[in-house]
Amino acid sequence: MVGSLAADILALQEVDGRTHLGRLPGAFERLREALGGHLVETRLFGPPGREYGHILWSRHPIESSTLHALPGPGMEPRGAIEAVIATPLGRLNVVSAHFGLDPRCRPRQAALLARVADRDMPTVALGDFNEWRRTGPVHRTLSAALPVHRPVPTWPVGRPFACLDRLYASSGVELRRVVAMREAAPASDHLPLLAEIVF
Repeated sequence: MVGSLAADILALQEVDGRTHLGRLPGAFERLREALGGHLVETRLFGPPGREYGHILWSRHPIESSTLHALPGPGMEPRGAIEAVIATPLGRLNVVSAHFGLDPRCRPRQAALLARVADRDMPTVALGDFNEWRRTGPVHRTLSAALPVHRPVPTWPVGRPFACLDRLYASSGVELRRVVAMREAAPASDHLPLLAEIVF
């Protein structure tokens, strides 16, 4: 399914090689081989070959990248990947994140992301923010730093009503299209979010 998108940038949360949960081992290695291109990963926990974490991939060169540990509390470590991508339209700062389930941690995670997003270039922050309310504390913090946003329900797959997966962008970035891909093969309990951006 990922290959059929012909995407320029992919943010994949919950890359999971935990064999004791029925997953296939070597998830990061298999995705790196399948995708090619330019890739940044954060392996948050797990033994070699059975890690869990996230990947940010780009068709275009990644000039620099930084991994950010997101503050807790929480049952598992959370992280964000920041990368400056040299696109044909110019340099784009992309931040991919997966926020925690504990509502106490998400405002602090959003505050960190808002600081990271304060760059002197077009910026997009995207991922699973795990916020149920469309105008909750995560939205208020991120939209203050990145005011371009269009919510789309992505969870649960069968009958989505919650906008858990979101995309926020800086002024000057145009979201021409943001859709949840209902026709996608179920690889998650979330629908994949597809966005067309221009800056």
